[in-house]
Amino acid sequence: SNVTGEAADAAEVCSPEYWVRHVREAVRFADGVRALTAQGVTRFLEVGPDGVLSAMARDCLTEDQAAASAVVPVLRKDRPEVQALTMALAELHVRGASVEWESVVAGRGARMVELPTYAFQRERYWPEVSLSLSGWDTSAAADSVDARFWEAVEREDLEALAETLDVDGETPLSAVLPALSTYHRNRRDQSTIDNWRYRVAWKPVPDAAGGSLSGTWLVVVPASRAEDELVAEVVSGLGRHGADVVSLVADERDLDAEALGERLRGAIAGTPALGRVLSLLALDEEPCPGHPALSSGLALTLTLVRAMADTGIEASLWCGTRGAVSVGRSERLSHPTQAMVWALGRVAALELPQLWGGLVDLPESLDERAVARLAGVLSADATEGAEDQVAVRGSGVFARRLTRSAAPAADGAAWRARGTVLVTGGTGALGGQVARWLVRNGAEHLVLTSRRGIEAPGAAELCEELEGLGARVTVAACDVADREALAAVLDAVSEELPLTAVFHAAGANAAGPLAETGPAEVAAVVSGKVAGAVNLDALLGDRELDAFVVFSSIAGVWGSGGQAAY
Repeated sequence: SNVTGEAADAAEVCSPEYWVRHVREAVRFADGVRALTAQGVTRFLEVGPDGVLSAMARDCLTEDQAAASAVVPVLRKDRPEVQALTMALAELHVRGASVEWESVVAGRGARMVELPTYAFQRERYWPEVSLSLSGWDTSAAADSVDARFWEAVEREDLEALAETLDVDGETPLSAVLPALSTYHRNRRDQSTIDNWRYRVAWKPVPDAAGGSLSGTWLVVVPASRAEDELVAEVVSGLGRHGADVVSLVADERDLDAEALGERLRGAIAGTPALGRVLSLLALDEEPCPGHPALSSGLALTLTLVRAMADTGIEASLWCGTRGAVSVGRSERLSHPTQAMVWALGRVAALELPQLWGGLVDLPESLDERAVARLAGVLSADATEGAEDQVAVRGSGVFARRLTRSAAPAADGAAWRARGTVLVTGGTGALGGQVARWLVRNGAEHLVLTSRRGIEAPGAAELCEELEGLGARVTVAACDVADREALAAVLDAVSEELPLTAVFHAAGANAAGPLAETGPAEVAAVVSGKVAGAVNLDALLGDRELDAFVVFSSIAGVWGSGGQAAY
């Protein structure tokens, strides 16, 4: 109400007495605007012939309120009405208001279109050259650290300041200065380290939907999925886009690289020069016969890579998956088992670049537009700057990137262990370091598992060292890939000191080039690392834990030559 400067109900505003007062008394426009902002209003819409009231409203707001508010006139005297109204709706839309755009554009022949790519968007993906602490630009992180500290100083918050510096509230200034120096140095160092944090992201890239294929294409499919609609759509789609498609169905009998190589040569015999090989073997997620820790798709893909390398087939290999990667927070990772083929592919790209083409993840629904995008990705792989790690979605094509990751906000509280903590692979080099750290950080009882238990090299000495630090230690012989054995270890933890955290450090290394690595070597690594994690999750899925930590290899992010299985 411009009469009272406060909220007024409809009956009051509609009465003749109200408008008599409105004419005779002062207009309390500013008070009305302030009353609205006090109730959390941040969007003001002026319904009138110009923006006079909008300008007045802005003058009634503080600088901070004006920055957080939208003050929008519907019409402007110097602009066409349709243009002014559309601009007003657009400004409200970008400020969070809900606009029924369907109603706005109804009857105007409007239709949904894809946004154009932005031609001048550039991102740098390489780390800085200097690796010294002083060589990195940590000013932003350092400013944030300093801001939190000086905020406590300005508030004269003695308790917060003492906690930050880890000193007693009664400590004299002469003793605070060294603590202040240590705090400042440690926080700056931590900010620098946080600046080295990276993550995988998916960035939209231009469609190559107009690309055409040529030559002979060999599509290798698993026998268990040979009749799937997705497989049929891929094969027919490649044909529609110009490829001469030859299909090869593989099953468990093809887990021998030499035998599969013979079948490959037979499939392409008498055909024109082979251009590309597209493998859909990853779609088979059933356990591999003889190596249940592996999927049949992973084992067959590994064998296919070796067979192509052994036979010298001059064609680039693309591996297709579906649901193996997630390109955004709203997209569920539906088939994580197939993600192992992505890690395998990154190793193949490093070790066998002459035969490697790339990785492409397919959408759940493969319509004609998605098929066209797939053909565009595959046709572009020989061009300069082509992407080799791609996800095709209904909304477009996304490429995998490694980007800087903003460090999580530190609250200053150090994590403390308590009760019983399980460390798988606890007698190994990594497990031993974790165990020492846990004891120093409050763990009262450690359960260390390894396949050989106390008989493992150095296990007895480690146990003695940890007990000397004040912890109870139990060393159990257990293969974490054996769910029943692992369940027995968990059941043996006493209620006196319940299990509160798990650190999965178990793993086996199998060094060697990809061309000499078979399913058995991969299974030996995967059974401990992956199957162990799956078993822990299954056995502890409903239990509340302070921490569930899994150690992995950077090979899963960017590959690792000579460490294919890991």
